[in-house]
Amino acid sequence: MKKIKLSIILAGAFILTSCAGTANQQLKETIREAGNIVKEESDYYEIFTAIDDSTLPLPDLSIYSSYSSDDVEENSPYYEEFKEFNVPMAMTGRVNAYIKYYTERVPLTTQSWLNRSNKYMYLVKDIFLQEGLPSDLVVLAFTESGYNTHAVSHAGATGMWQFMQGTGKMYGMEQNFWIDERRDFEKATRAAAKYLKSLYERFGDWYLALAAYNAGPGRMARAIQKHDTNDFFAISSRNTLKLETRDYVPKYLAQLIVYKNYLKYGFTMPADMPLLFSTIEAPASTNIYWLADELGVSYELMRDLNPALKLPITPPHAYKIRVPYLRDNEAKKILARASAIERARYKIYEGKRGESVAEIAQKFDVSKEDISRVNGIKRESLLTSRKIFIPVKEYSNIKIDSMFAQVLEKIDPKYYKVKKGDTFIGIAHNHNMRMKDLQKLNPNIKPSRIYPGQYIMVTRDGYTNVSYTAKKSSRQVANVKYRVKNGDSLWSIAKKFNTSVASIKSINKLKSSNIYAGRVLTIKKNVK
Repeated sequence: MKKIKLSIILAGAFILTSCAGTANQQLKETIREAGNIVKEESDYYEIFTAIDDSTLPLPDLSIYSSYSSDDVEENSPYYEEFKEFNVPMAMTGRVNAYIKYYTERVPLTTQSWLNRSNKYMYLVKDIFLQEGLPSDLVVLAFTESGYNTHAVSHAGATGMWQFMQGTGKMYGMEQNFWIDERRDFEKATRAAAKYLKSLYERFGDWYLALAAYNAGPGRMARAIQKHDTNDFFAISSRNTLKLETRDYVPKYLAQLIVYKNYLKYGFTMPADMPLLFSTIEAPASTNIYWLADELGVSYELMRDLNPALKLPITPPHAYKIRVPYLRDNEAKKILARASAIERARYKIYEGKRGESVAEIAQKFDVSKEDISRVNGIKRESLLTSRKIFIPVKEYSNIKIDSMFAQVLEKIDPKYYKVKKGDTFIGIAHNHNMRMKDLQKLNPNIKPSRIYPGQYIMVTRDGYTNVSYTAKKSSRQVANVKYRVKNGDSLWSIAKKFNTSVASIKSINKLKSSNIYAGRVLTIKKNVK
């Protein structure tokens, strides 16, 4: 029987504190507890129930006890919690406020984060300790994304660790039509650990390093130079840093306290089980939904194991994927005996702008309805050049086609049909974009010459237009009344109240962006 790593077992029981002094009996009880909370219908039930705790070798636990906690005053109300921490702790009004926020205002969100984090916690902790980082920094992924591998900010930061495109490439995470490795929980965590380590080496202080992770090292260095201090809280008391950065460290500290004392705050054991996996090399264009069927596991599990895949199909070259733990040899045999077209389930065609779906269907002797259905196409012709997935009759599978179409719809470029009275800048503002960003998406369109019926691309990739980030969770929403003044526009009002033009139009049932002085608008004002 293959051995299960200690980190996996620890994750199964959601161990939150240092493992120093763990005895054989305690580890065996941990194994039993991990097995007991696995539901019978789980993909991992057989793995956990197959563990014989009398024969399981006890690994070296030294790496889990290599960090000492910072001492705090014994009269501190948080002394019992603080003495277990390996990142410096500080209690401020903002930290207390966020503790109340996460435990009293949004407890369901906090519980969902705890649940989801248990899928990845064992791996994140292992990587951070391998990189020489304090294990308490694993909580930073709550602050960044709520441990959501598919989180995307409006600025385009992506994945559990919210890497921007440039930083992601700098740390070796590939991004193209097929994959976005910023969403890979293993690669992104390794990159985050290296980035945090470099920030600490530069600034020599964890609070400054964390703030730099949020604001950027250049901005943090300028703030330190301007105020001539290395004290994060002294710097954050000024207005040099954005509020998001000034609150970033307090949020993290609050989440760390809650995480280490989640039972005390009324939360329950995480419902999600750790994602146990083996890694194999898949041939070019392997359909992971087909592989899931062959292995008898859920599509959702295969997607969870391989979040870097933007489509449920691997790139047109060999690519490493994850399969359920202990199923690697079986998966290799399945892949080896299948033909290339059987593995892919589709032919891939480079569709040209203006080409009709009917023309493409005729080339491959399939119905245009099937092509439209699989690719999520709702028009008669292509508005832009794109890859078209052609279903192969011999391997047609309605369930796979349907699931495949749902994913393609998300990443297909989105267009806006110009109406009478529209302006290019108005369209940009209505879609929460800057004019120059909309121009980049539409280089062949002159902003001054748009016309009704014209299609304008408003997002190249559906994932970049949806935000799941945890950073938004600190916002409270209040309805206010605002009387429009001379010179106001929906855009200027939206900026003033930290909201969007689309939100104002929706609440006030506005059919156009035209407004007049004296009108009273209802605004949902976002406040921190």
